[in-house]
Amino acid sequence: MFPLQKLPLHIVKLIVDHIVGSSRLVFDGVDENSQAYKKLLRPLQWVCRNFWAIAFPRYNSHIRVNMTSAPIVGQRVMPIYIGYAVQKMIKVVEIELDEWSIHSGKALDRLTLVPFGGCNVPLTHTLTFLFVSRKPDPDVELRPLSAEINIDIFVDRIKEMAPAVSEIRVRPKYFDRPLSITQHFGSLAAQLHGITGRMDYANAGEATVPMELDLWRIINLTHVKISLANGTGSLDQFTRLTQQNAPTLQSIDIEYQDIKVCDLILDSVGRYVTYPHLFKLRMIESLGNNRRRLSIPNNVVLFPSLQRLFTRIIYPFDDDALFKGNAATLKSLDILLDGPTVSMLCKCKVFTANSHPKLRQVNLVYFDSILPNSVPTVVEYMQFALNIAPKAPVRNFGGFFGSAGLVPALSLLSNNPYIQVLSLPNVPLTFWDVIALVKSLPLLTDLYAYPMSFGPLPSGVAKSKLPNYVRSNYAPMGERFRCWYLKLHIYTDLPLAVRCVLLLALACPNFDYAAIRPSNRVEFMELMKKTMASKEFKPYCPRLRRLLFRGPEHC
Repeated sequence: MFPLQKLPLHIVKLIVDHIVGSSRLVFDGVDENSQAYKKLLRPLQWVCRNFWAIAFPRYNSHIRVNMTSAPIVGQRVMPIYIGYAVQKMIKVVEIELDEWSIHSGKALDRLTLVPFGGCNVPLTHTLTFLFVSRKPDPDVELRPLSAEINIDIFVDRIKEMAPAVSEIRVRPKYFDRPLSITQHFGSLAAQLHGITGRMDYANAGEATVPMELDLWRIINLTHVKISLANGTGSLDQFTRLTQQNAPTLQSIDIEYQDIKVCDLILDSVGRYVTYPHLFKLRMIESLGNNRRRLSIPNNVVLFPSLQRLFTRIIYPFDDDALFKGNAATLKSLDILLDGPTVSMLCKCKVFTANSHPKLRQVNLVYFDSILPNSVPTVVEYMQFALNIAPKAPVRNFGGFFGSAGLVPALSLLSNNPYIQVLSLPNVPLTFWDVIALVKSLPLLTDLYAYPMSFGPLPSGVAKSKLPNYVRSNYAPMGERFRCWYLKLHIYTDLPLAVRCVLLLALACPNFDYAAIRPSNRVEFMELMKKTMASKEFKPYCPRLRRLLFRGPEHC
């Protein structure tokens, strides 16, 4: 057996870290005399094939190649140099392109030339095209006919180089002018028969997608993501793209103010479009205020496989029929609410008690800046979440409750026998509120919250006696509680957070780690060591020491 096979995985990872220095191989116009070449590629050429056969698939299966018309293109620094053993393990390939490289014919044909001519990635299942915008080169003549010829050559080479590709992703970056580059991809995708695709227009910026794009030429998409500014591109193009790929789509993610849910389910002649395999629907501006009143027949089920729904509900809500037939499959529900919607949803027929028997995760976020500091509104907000899926183990309540509504809201959560994961971001909790929650929820394992104050000390108890008081009066409690995710930021009172974590650990026997933000890790852990060595916590140091080893790794 090769000696490396006897090493533990974390040792192999350290060796790969030392040689590669990154979890992704990036060939981005690196010069042979540069430091990047000396640190990355030169050592790789001398690494034995057996080493890569063991180390690479454990740690790195992603490679990125820059094929734009940038001034420096590392033609000598390509995947061929890392050896054929590595090529056969790469599963994801990113190729960066721009419009000028396509028109000039100086980039796409590189896949057919040395050293790419001998590069094959038989296990690659995903190709990602990063379309970027660069300033036009005055010496480069744009030749659309040449671009089409290069596309044909490119397609043939992809079929030969990566025969197992099953998914193509398109990710345009920010453009400063309308480009026709995605239109060329429409031609490319049409030729790659049987390959599914992920169309990702996230962060594309304004004026990215020209009105005349042939998006309907792209078929077999499994994922569509559109995140554009209001009024950008053509609404008809995007809706037609989505509707045409309805039979194969598995995920729709749209943050586009002009697209409503009626645009996805009604075609140009008024027929309903169904999505048989769609399991995730995320439409930030979808429900409520639709252009057309929906009247869906009883025998039409639009999303028979829907499992996760993320949407923003805007008053007035009139899409009751949208969820018809989905009650049996929906497992995760994320809703962004506004003020009038809280009261209205409690009275509508869409989400009623036990209407979704498989619902296991409920996330409610109040997207106004501050939830009104009124007890009735907060109680309605919390009661609605508890009614629609009383047995859901995961719950997330976003928004800012305010001090007036905090006590009745938390009282609704008390003694809930089903909640296992609870998230209360931006809620002004005290340490004693956290203690009460953990004590009253018997199945709670994970808590996402942060005490913004410690709260008043118990009567007659000095600050130095708190560890003994908590251990004597609360331990043992929360026997299933194991993790506290503290929502810390740069201005967080770290001494307060450390004391709260240590005191909670004295009361909960299985609480073994507190997850924190990376920017706070070093200071947090150093402060924890110092606090544990103090006079008040030193007697319990052996019991608390486990937090030092489990804390930062699980953030």
